[in-house]
Amino acid sequence: MRLVIDHRRCRKTGQCSYLHPELFKAGEYGSPIVLVEHPGEELREAAEEAVELCPSGAISLVEDEGSSREEGS
Repeated sequence: MRLVIDHRRCRKTGQCSYLHPELFKAGEYGSPIVLVEHPGEELREAAEEAVELCPSGAISLVEDEGSSREEGS
């Protein structure tokens, strides 16, 4: 799984970097930067929470290309 930010949708509220500094940091102009593109099992719950809590829905976890593992919605 890969942690992705859609910067066109992002409102730059900073919730992701505030709530999960282990995964994100605020960039120079407030846009979030992903620190851990491929979160392991130890960060999976935090990544899923960031997806759920993003007020603009700009954060997503996407399946890596070539991966056969399916995720339930």
